[in-house]
Amino acid sequence: MAENINKSDEHGHEHEVNPGVSHERRDVNVFQVSAFGIGLLLSCIVVVFAMWAMFDFFYSREDAKNADNPAALMMKDQNKLPPEPRLQAQPKVELKDLRADEDAILSSYGWVNPDKGIVRIPIDQAIDIVAQKGLPSKPSPTGLDNEGYRMIPEDSSSGRTLEKISQ
Repeated sequence: MAENINKSDEHGHEHEVNPGVSHERRDVNVFQVSAFGIGLLLSCIVVVFAMWAMFDFFYSREDAKNADNPAALMMKDQNKLPPEPRLQAQPKVELKDLRADEDAILSSYGWVNPDKGIVRIPIDQAIDIVAQKGLPSKPSPTGLDNEGYRMIPEDSSSGRTLEKISQ
């Protein structure tokens, strides 16, 4: 057995050193591993450029073969506008204009149908008129039968109870 020797480093720590233990220097050839890595890198670079040249060749061949193809002609006319309806070019501006037009209609007098004499009035004035006069209503036919009483459900009477309706 080999003898362990204690050595201290510059910081005062002790390390055991065994002179009989070492790594194999004959198993790995650094030159061959480096040559393999460099060869692999060069072959990857060659393959990338070969693929680039091959795709360029295929593209030019198909482009020449399909010169009069309608799809190829359509790709050249991409600057032409699509058919109606199109997306809004400036939606915020168009929404602002729409709201301004609606506000103008709601806050002004105007004809809706001049032939029938139907006009519009500002919405604030219409609300005031409805608040003063109330909404028109027609009498309800409910209560005309049973002398002004109607049936209302109730738990204790199996759902048959009469209630007087004021009209």
